[in-house]
Amino acid sequence: MSTFEQTRKEFQQEHFSIIEVDLPVVNGVCTISGQPGYGTPLSCDQPSNGTKTYKFTTINAPLLPESDIFRCVKSISETPTKLMSGRGLASRGTVSITFVDFDGQDPNPLSPAVLNEGKALGTYFGKMNARQIFENKNIRINNYRVQSDGTIDLVNGAESRHYIAESFGSSKAGTWILKGKDELSKANIDESQWPIPLEGFLRSDVDDSVLTFPVDGNILYNVGDTIRIGDELIKISSVSNIGTSSATVTTANRGVDIVYTNTLSKTEKDEHDAGDEVYLCEVSDNERIDDLLETICLDIGIDAARIPKADWAIEIDEWHPTTRVNTIWIESLDSLDALERVLNEYMIDMWYDPVDREVKISAISVWKESTGALNEGNQIDFNSVSRKEMEQLRVTRAAIVYDKRFLASADSIENYKKASLFKRTELEVEALFGKPKLKRFENTFLLDKDSADLLVNRTVNRYSNPFEFSFMTQERKLDFKVGDVKDLRTSLNVGFNGLQSSIDRAQITSIKPMYKSYGREYKVTALSYEPVFSDNSEVVINGNVSDVNLFIQFSGAPSKPVNITFVFDGVNSGSSTSIIPSIKAGAFPVGSKIIIILANGASLQARGGYGGSGGSNEFDRETSTWFSFPPPGNGEDGGIVYDAQGIDTDIYFSGATPSALFPNADGSIKAPSGGGGGFIDIIGTPYGSGGSGGNGGNGGDGSIPGNGGIAGTSNEVSASNGLNGTIDGSGSGFGFAGANNNANGGDAGAGILDNGATVNLFGNNATNYVNGRGDH
Repeated sequence: MSTFEQTRKEFQQEHFSIIEVDLPVVNGVCTISGQPGYGTPLSCDQPSNGTKTYKFTTINAPLLPESDIFRCVKSISETPTKLMSGRGLASRGTVSITFVDFDGQDPNPLSPAVLNEGKALGTYFGKMNARQIFENKNIRINNYRVQSDGTIDLVNGAESRHYIAESFGSSKAGTWILKGKDELSKANIDESQWPIPLEGFLRSDVDDSVLTFPVDGNILYNVGDTIRIGDELIKISSVSNIGTSSATVTTANRGVDIVYTNTLSKTEKDEHDAGDEVYLCEVSDNERIDDLLETICLDIGIDAARIPKADWAIEIDEWHPTTRVNTIWIESLDSLDALERVLNEYMIDMWYDPVDREVKISAISVWKESTGALNEGNQIDFNSVSRKEMEQLRVTRAAIVYDKRFLASADSIENYKKASLFKRTELEVEALFGKPKLKRFENTFLLDKDSADLLVNRTVNRYSNPFEFSFMTQERKLDFKVGDVKDLRTSLNVGFNGLQSSIDRAQITSIKPMYKSYGREYKVTALSYEPVFSDNSEVVINGNVSDVNLFIQFSGAPSKPVNITFVFDGVNSGSSTSIIPSIKAGAFPVGSKIIIILANGASLQARGGYGGSGGSNEFDRETSTWFSFPPPGNGEDGGIVYDAQGIDTDIYFSGATPSALFPNADGSIKAPSGGGGGFIDIIGTPYGSGGSGGNGGNGGDGSIPGNGGIAGTSNEVSASNGLNGTIDGSGSGFGFAGANNNANGGDAGAGILDNGATVNLFGNNATNYVNGRGDH
């Protein structure tokens, strides 16, 4: 352990700081136009062959056990990074250091010219400024404490804060100011693009049928790459003569889906002209969020040493364990936009830590637990706390439009097919906020259904009523960092009765060092992180819902096992297809327990199976036999109402419940029915004008009734479409397999699939629970 940490808790402390600046030097031979030089790249014809660390300390620092540390630092003003919650990328940190200039010393006393002339000429910083370029050089603020025995450990006794020099210039009254920025700024995020644009182009015209494209010799195209020419996306299947003037790339087909692990985009073929841009796309194929962030950061110039990838992976594994990015980056964006798009849409904070000298990330979720408490009068200076509403962050509902199937199409609303909305209407009543407040995200090509649902859920629950706290703390009590979630116990924790209540939970968003003449203290800001959900929470669901993932949509994806109750209050549920469950538990951690209460006539159902199509009969004159072409279609299976997915579940249909707000259950789960098989009728004149068509099978009953099958074609005999299913069970009824006709009927839908879970039913009977082919 460093002596800095060993002395952290000492009650009496004496602080001082040493500024270190690393600058290039020329050691040994140094001449400029044949005359002796001054030992720096600007003052020597010879190249730099080393680095010198220049050291400066505050004017009132104690006696130090090392020479050449000049007492000339007048002030240090540091504005560290601050989490910009809801915006993804934190503000970049800055520092401004003011030096008092002095005579009689030289920055390069061993350089040939100074050895000849002496070091008394000019001022120290005037000479340093003339000889050096400070931009992008390393700055360290080394914060020390004098040990209790009066000794000073200059080797291990500092906490170092790292910055990059931005400018160095003179000020009034013989002072010089060195300004710095944090290392995340070194990447010039505001001045670069990602993916990095290249210079690809077509060498000649191509029509919409050719499969081989004559391309430039500038870019190293590879098999498996996707390129964009105009609005057409093309996946390369082979290449030839790459890097030469006769380079070509070939695709197997044009106008077909671009498929990797998943289908990433649809496209349409078109003709293109010589000189048209060939854009080499970046492809995210089942890519982890941390891998994508690392790729962007490295490409825009962030040093790999600043990226703690193992820590990033741990954070993503906990809060986005199943999330994968599947998209094609079809154009270059400003690097800031690209980075913030990923951070915002997956709700991740990113910032630079000047002490650890690393870029940190933290996922946003109301399930994040406190790692300790900060108490007023201890870690929080007494009477230093303020608390203000953050109305600009507050939302009661959030929405995003996603599913852009043709990625190269215009970025207009009609090209996005799905939307996700989450709202907390209980906060919008007149007695509370009085009206909705919506956060509308930009249309996205990044998210799928689960990640879009998770985004809007976490947004509303994180920012339903946020507050910012500000307080002071002493260095000996500073045992927390930016990004930590803490319980704040202060005089502001007042309950309804006016007495001090328990705690406020908040995330530390900024820790600003305050360099005073008597020592250092720290100004801290934190954003409330109230636990909307906690173990044994009760979540009320109302309205009409479909394709529900309880883990994502209504609980915000907790990372640890929980017991949670979902009350379906008068809900009608359904499913968009017979494959997707109407409601599924989702990826709750092993050991979780779900309670489902069906209240106020809740009716959980799923989609009925489609009826099979009717076949067509044709007469074979050579063999004098009838044959079926096409044959009749099989009916579709009914859908799944609830899939427990291995998560233990109690379901209350009627009678008493464990809920204080909903003490009596009243609802149903009814499995839909499968669609009937299609028919084939052998009717007609053998040598007439044509064959006969069979009737379609009937559709199954369900929340969205299955359509009846389409009748087979006929030139002689009229055939009928099958009957559509019903929503009330008056057709085929609930929970039945479709009729086997000339083709097979679909299986009955499933009321409940256990899939390895222990599922207990309370108050179920034949009128409110139809299991169908469920395995319960």
